[in-house]
Amino acid sequence: MAETGTGEFTTVTGDTRFLLLGPIEAHRGDQPLPLGRRRERCLLAVLLLAANRVVPAERLMDLLWDGDPPDSARASLHTHVSRLRVRLEPGVVIAAQHGGYVVRTDPAAIDAHRFAGLVRDARAVTDPERRATVLRRALALWRGPALADSGSDRLRERVVADLTELRLTALELAIDADLACGRHADVVVEASGLVAEHPLREGLWERFALALHRSDRRADALDVLDRARARLAHELGIDPGPGLARMRQAILTADPGLAPPPPRAGGLPRQLPMDIAEFTGREAEIESLVELAGRPSGAARIAVVEGMAGVGKTRLAVHVARLLVDQGRFDEVQLWADLHGLAGDQPRADPHEVLGRFLRELGVPDAPVDPQERAALYRSLLAGRRVLVLLDNAADEEQVRPLLPGGPHCLVLITTRRRLFRLEGGWPLPLDVFSPSEAAELITRVAGPGRVVAHTADVAQLAELCGHLPLAVTLAARRLQGRPTWTVADLVDRLATDDSRQTLQSAFDLSYQALGSEQRRFLRMLGLHPGPDFTADSLGALVARPRDEAEGILESLLDEHLVQQRVPGRYLLHDLVRGYAASRVARDESVPTRHAAIGQLLTHYLDLARQATLLIHPSESRRVARTSAGADGRGWPRTAAEAAAWGDANLPTLVATVRLAAGLPGPLPRLAVELVLALYRPLANRGHHDERLVLNALAAHTAGRIGDRRAEAQALEDLGVMCGQIGRLTEAVQHISAALAIWRELDDPIGITGCLTQLGNSYRQLGRFDDAVRHLRRSLAVSRAADYRAGAAGVLNNLGLALQGMGAHDRALRYQRRSVAAFQALDNHRGASIARANLGWACQRAGQPGEALGHHRAGLRVFREVGDRYNEAEQLWALGLAHHTLGEHGVARASWRDSVGQLVDLGHLADDEGEELLAAAVPATPDVIRLNS
Repeated sequence: MAETGTGEFTTVTGDTRFLLLGPIEAHRGDQPLPLGRRRERCLLAVLLLAANRVVPAERLMDLLWDGDPPDSARASLHTHVSRLRVRLEPGVVIAAQHGGYVVRTDPAAIDAHRFAGLVRDARAVTDPERRATVLRRALALWRGPALADSGSDRLRERVVADLTELRLTALELAIDADLACGRHADVVVEASGLVAEHPLREGLWERFALALHRSDRRADALDVLDRARARLAHELGIDPGPGLARMRQAILTADPGLAPPPPRAGGLPRQLPMDIAEFTGREAEIESLVELAGRPSGAARIAVVEGMAGVGKTRLAVHVARLLVDQGRFDEVQLWADLHGLAGDQPRADPHEVLGRFLRELGVPDAPVDPQERAALYRSLLAGRRVLVLLDNAADEEQVRPLLPGGPHCLVLITTRRRLFRLEGGWPLPLDVFSPSEAAELITRVAGPGRVVAHTADVAQLAELCGHLPLAVTLAARRLQGRPTWTVADLVDRLATDDSRQTLQSAFDLSYQALGSEQRRFLRMLGLHPGPDFTADSLGALVARPRDEAEGILESLLDEHLVQQRVPGRYLLHDLVRGYAASRVARDESVPTRHAAIGQLLTHYLDLARQATLLIHPSESRRVARTSAGADGRGWPRTAAEAAAWGDANLPTLVATVRLAAGLPGPLPRLAVELVLALYRPLANRGHHDERLVLNALAAHTAGRIGDRRAEAQALEDLGVMCGQIGRLTEAVQHISAALAIWRELDDPIGITGCLTQLGNSYRQLGRFDDAVRHLRRSLAVSRAADYRAGAAGVLNNLGLALQGMGAHDRALRYQRRSVAAFQALDNHRGASIARANLGWACQRAGQPGEALGHHRAGLRVFREVGDRYNEAEQLWALGLAHHTLGEHGVARASWRDSVGQLVDLGHLADDEGEELLAAAVPATPDVIRLNS
């Protein structure tokens, strides 16, 4: 987003769009912007409707408070404006000017202004086809009543009455254009709904009757006019106006003036398929294609619209082709051919035969037999003419090349499921699925706003179940359209057995059968891969193939638009493709093969998790065994920070993998438990509280079920530690006590000392300092008896924290220094850093903020290096406290601000909690830091 201009008259340019024709929305790119409360949304809408014009504050107050503003209205108005500014920044400016407010922006960024402009343009168009197209584009911007979710009915009537009237006028003009083009049956369907929605609009009744008459339904037309008369008499006590009266007389006398206009004379071929009335969305793609069409070139411009089955390639190409022709471009010749590139029921179209058909339609009945002569004659006939060629469903470059005209006034639109890299001069336009708003808009347009306007949540769920794939959304919406007694929720419930899924499966079958055998195997095996995405490494593990081979196959599937890639190195499947792949693997692979593949994937992730653990915590011996697996693998983590980043990037997939494997037979549940235990270090202090709790609870349950007591104890112990870190202290004590009982049963001194230490820590957090010290001293004794020096160093650290809580600062300092020294003697840098950070806290509480600064800075450096985000935030907060004590208030506030930002990102604080903390002159230490320090 860029801003130009000076002072308050700032002009906003960029990708922010405002939607007022329906619920009020704002979008920056594909991301919706929060607009706050109802009154704030309404304020923004009023300003946008008057874009670039100052709206007096008195009018705003009158509108927002329905003509009765309170004494506090002016102050509240200022507050609402301020909140909107914060929500819309950066880039959108609401300026105070001449006693009011103004939004300076391009009106084209506001759907209401675009609508009015398109209607104005349509009035100047004489060609009825082109006029109908422009008007339908305008009407497609409406998603429901303007400002549907904001303000009172009275306010909306005062603010958008002109827009609502213009919409009805545009509807009437569009119907007139359709009637002029001979689309009487279409008008009958549309007008029947419109007269029900606007029963007092006489012009709609008149057009409804005319369309019925032209459809050879005179009796129905007269019945419609009788219904109009009765409705007007009942509602308003008046007779029909002269228009309806004349229409009735003309129908009774079979007036020839009611006959449809004659069809336009033929000439050069104009073969474009019909556009669809409910075409929705794709604004950026349309803009790109129109821009390409107008780009100066010495040769034909070639656009390749590519994407997966059902993504709407043909609809977009036809829509843009119609739009360009309606604009008077490429208006001499329009050629179209379905090349059947992936049509399972018929062979691919032979380009030589397609050329013969094109030549016949261009007036050459006997085309040359030689392919080169035929192509040369084709190019010669089109030379110098404004030509649009639409080649649908292309298989490859060889099928397309002979059909390309050569002239600079030509445009070729190609649709394909594959990437045509070798097509010279081709400009690719990859097409993705709909955004949620586009999918919802399509459902609304097909099923009708009356069916969906009050069911936005159900509509969103329906769109999500369809994977936002345009074909699936359209089929679902048409089913709803054809079942007037169903609600959207009814369709959501029935979607699992809906015919649309069978239609989509057939579409994917065509793409699947066109693949090579290895591509088919890899694709169906991806139906087993848990989680939202995958890598070449993980797919290679799943199919027991080298990474490079897996990557090559993935890239080829990417070219076929069966696999997607949002981030380099990470791939994903659309939900419907994933479902198709899952059905294929269940059909084509045996159960043992599928379970073996999951086991291979689990082993891969387990090796990675173990390596990540040892990078982060080299002295770890409880949860993992040392491994060299993958040490030379590309993409494997090599530093502690990379190890933590690996856990972040793969967490959803790891959770899904564990959940799947835990419920399968054989050795897979045990591997799943081992993976959870190995993930403890890579995921620690990174903000993944919910996921980690779910994983460890599942691991503890699974280990208990399969009888692995040692793994059950470790999972329970880890679960207790996690609960303690986020303040769920009662649960922490319960889980750790259960783990302690198992470690005692197994006579494992390291497990016993770990649980005693954690119980002591939990009691410290609860403020039960005597219990804390007692458990910690018992832990220290067990550690020393077992010569477990790392455990003893950790106990000393926790004893220091407990003594800090008791106010015994001198003793706390001694224990913290002993802990630092013990960890350093073991060459345990991470343990020493944690102990030193806690020594910093002890110095602060003992009144030594200067010394505390050095300890916290040292800890901060280490925690940043290893990606320990929680401890980084804790040190930032501690530095803020120390600087504040030393009178360095600006530095303190900067540290607190950075700490709050981290805690919000990690989920330890909500946004409003962070704002409240920073609003205080001296913020209170957040609970999560207070409990853990």
